[in-house]
Amino acid sequence: MSAILDALAAEPGCETVRAATLDDFLARHPRALVFLTGDIVQRPEGLDVAVVVRQMLAKYAGQLAVGLVDRRDEGTVMPRLGVVVLPAVAYVRDGTATEVVARMRDWPVFIQACERLLAPAGATTGSVGGNT
Repeated sequence: MSAILDALAAEPGCETVRAATLDDFLARHPRALVFLTGDIVQRPEGLDVAVVVRQMLAKYAGQLAVGLVDRRDEGTVMPRLGVVVLPAVAYVRDGTATEVVARMRDWPVFIQACERLLAPAGATTGSVGGNT
């Protein structure tokens, strides 16, 4: 990993997850972000997204957790979460991905997706995600 990913992984509220441990992680965290970095050598924007994820973890401390997917398992985890492009952040409510923000986006796209994730079930915020 890189220093940026190492710093994220060391944050309270962040766990490195494997395909085999994802269900357990999501069972323990009803509101979670699952971050798939992709190959940061080929797509360094994964490091930019890592910085955003770390900031969101700090902003929403105690309200959500981050699962940092082990690179070896990204191919297995992607279809389960509806991820087709890396890097990506899947917003997961009660074990189900409700939204995916792929690639680097403006800060409000990530934050609005967090607000939707943390809103009571059925609430609407009138925002549009960054899934393209």
